Amino acid sequence: MTFYYLLINLFCILGPLSLSFDKRVAYYRNWPSVFVSILCTCLLFVPVDAFFTAREIWGFNNEFLTGKWIFGIPVEEFLFFVTVPFACVFVYECVISYLPNLISRIDKKISIYHLLIFNAATLTFTFAFRAHFYSMTVAVAALIVVNTLAFMFRNYLAKSILSFAFIIIPFLLVNGALTGMFTEKPVVWYESSSISEIRIGTIPIEDIFYNILLISSSFFFYLGFKAIVLKPKTQKT
Repeated sequence: MTFYYLLINLFCILGPLSLSFDKRVAYYRNWPSVFVSILCTCLLFVPVDAFFTAREIWGFNNEFLTGKWIFGIPVEEFLFFVTVPFACVFVYECVISYLPNLISRIDKKISIYHLLIFNAATLTFTFAFRAHFYSMTVAVAALIVVNTLAFMFRNYLAKSILSFAFIIIPFLLVNGALTGMFTEKPVVWYESSSISEIRIGTIPIEDIFYNILLISSSFFFYLGFKAIVLKPKTQKT
């Protein structure tokens, strides 16, 4: 089982990597922007992950790891911050390429409605579990990043709503695999006083906010790099 977490990373990236040369999406053409996004995401998330790990807010079951650590976290966890952004940006680009008509049908009112629901739910969760460090921290951070993206990038909400609709099933499978859905013990464990203990199956509800934060942050860096560096006529945002 020492390669279990590595196999989860392989599951995340195998499809997007093999389909990167699809003629319509041509994801490989966006790899420079994707790699910048991954680098920035790692620079942001790896130190935070190492901080939480060192303080045992969460930890890792060695039975599912190769035993190699980098920057204070297992190498598999480091790869998670590479494979997940790579895969999620791929989904975002697929939505743009294959569903332009559906994007246009999700008008501004519908998008704002979804954003208001997310904001209300996140604020309620933050207030209810403000005494739990991880719960409060990840929810507030997700709230800030999501609203910043909605403000900065045109039609982002419609594109992200569709992207998350396709991401949700892989998310449940991957997080379920990490939290013990398919094994007797979890790959990742959480210190009970730091979380709300509300779970969807084996998945702590905080992981929903964490993954929204991770994915949205990778979108932020990806779209920001394209907007600043690449010519506006050639970018798809």
